[in-house]
Amino acid sequence: MDVEEALDAIRDAGYEPVYRPTRHEGDLDAALAHADGLIVAAGGDGTLRAVITRLIHHEKPLAVIPMGTANNVGAALGLQGKPIELIKRLADTRHVNYDLGRIQGPWGTNYFLEGAGFGLFADILHTYQPQKGKSILRGLEAFRDTLSKDYAVTGRLWIDDRHYSDNYLLVEILNTTAVGPRLQFAPDADPTDGLLDVVRVRKDTREGFLSYMLNMVNGGLQELETVEVTQAREIRFLWTGFSIHVDAELWPPEAKRDQGSSDDTNIRPFHLPVPEEQTITVDVLPGAIKLWLPGPQEDE
Repeated sequence: MDVEEALDAIRDAGYEPVYRPTRHEGDLDAALAHADGLIVAAGGDGTLRAVITRLIHHEKPLAVIPMGTANNVGAALGLQGKPIELIKRLADTRHVNYDLGRIQGPWGTNYFLEGAGFGLFADILHTYQPQKGKSILRGLEAFRDTLSKDYAVTGRLWIDDRHYSDNYLLVEILNTTAVGPRLQFAPDADPTDGLLDVVRVRKDTREGFLSYMLNMVNGGLQELETVEVTQAREIRFLWTGFSIHVDAELWPPEAKRDQGSSDDTNIRPFHLPVPEEQTITVDVLPGAIKLWLPGPQEDE
């Protein structure tokens, strides 16, 4: 889909489009500052996140046109069809309020559309180093290297003030059904219900990594005995240096691994920029973004 084709489709849907290319973050800030009326954002989950997190607490409506590889946000919203078809269906929109996740720690505040967490996926992401760009080979190597370790994270959490403590393979706090390359941690998650789904996978030798990964891809993770799912509005956990991901980014981004660690059985700690053992708070911002979704397909 080229730009002119998209602009023609927007006109056919009854709008007068103003196109602003956004090659850099400064371009995006300027485009959103001058936007008047419906904002149409076309791109992958990373692009949508860059736009949506800049519209928090604004009244500007947004239409999202998924054009990425995973399209976890679009899938959670039930958006199906080619991008040009979705644009044409903006002639008959339906309006929803999209929740956002917020994570706060000693480094500041960040937001997520899909999910945040620690353990298996965050460690794979750290090994993958997403800042180097997309690479299938590097992704496979990160997957292999992470699964070759026998590790667990000692997690201490408060989920709506109820305390949990265990050795976890992962803890994921989800706003959508999936994160990353369509890993379905929470098949029942709904980004419009005002709640977050907390998925905790306890370390247990009865379940193998392959079983976990297959069930993540197929949406059957919750069926395993070592998996517990809880809905909540606020989650707190103690951070002692393990990897944290916020959507497809590592947080805090400036942290580096402790290469001097001799313990290869656990996730190696970051150099802490603050005194050890910090409390991280995650909560939901219900209905933070006003979305205008494409109307139904003609055959629906």
